[in-house]
Amino acid sequence: MNIILTGATSGIGFETLKQLVENGHTVFAIGRDFSKIDAYIEDNKNHIIKYVFDFKNIQDIEDLFSKFELAKDKLDGLIHCAGIEETLPLTLYTPDKIKQIYDINVFAGIELLRHFTKKKYSNEGSSVVFMSSVMGILGQPGKIGYCSSKAAVLGMVKASALEFSKRKIRVNAVLPGVVNTPMTQNLFAQLDEGNIKQITDMHPLGLGEVEDIVPMILFLISKDSKWITGQSFIIDGGYSVK
Repeated sequence: MNIILTGATSGIGFETLKQLVENGHTVFAIGRDFSKIDAYIEDNKNHIIKYVFDFKNIQDIEDLFSKFELAKDKLDGLIHCAGIEETLPLTLYTPDKIKQIYDINVFAGIELLRHFTKKKYSNEGSSVVFMSSVMGILGQPGKIGYCSSKAAVLGMVKASALEFSKRKIRVNAVLPGVVNTPMTQNLFAQLDEGNIKQITDMHPLGLGEVEDIVPMILFLISKDSKWITGQSFIIDGGYSVK
């Protein structure tokens, strides 16, 4: 299958890239900085076509699609892993700062979906997977921007699942808890040991690894999930039921 993967250079996105390649798919990998995985891409250049892109530039997503080398085969899947996380008290937020979060976590996904679902780009029965977060259904102090943006993804998934069902295009979301990724490590670098332990203790099964999330993504992108759409799958080590 031909699959678009955003956020392909690190964390859940990079593990997804590796698993897609191992399964023989062709991946249109999108990221801001490929230097850290260039060796891997070179070793798998028959399966990966890389595109350097920053989703802050939403207005350029249409041009991005025009660069895809589809030849005779259209796209079969879209996995949107790119996103940003921020912890900030509401008193320090500004409209521009909120918009920056929504641009990447919400509006870029909508624009990707708008172009992906055009008949000239995607096949009937394609699958779309959006990366939300357990924070999209729960609250946490200092995360009004992040929580609300991830909640918006869930509404978008439900509405688009209905809108594109006529082409048998499935749209679903995966909602991870706190997973050991570079983004999480950056967050923990700003916290003391007490706060880190508190976050860890919120997960009855401990913090997650990227390998805990990717199998669900692969399932949703596969034909095995052809009767599943508009759903949100929580993978959080028990955080949301504690």
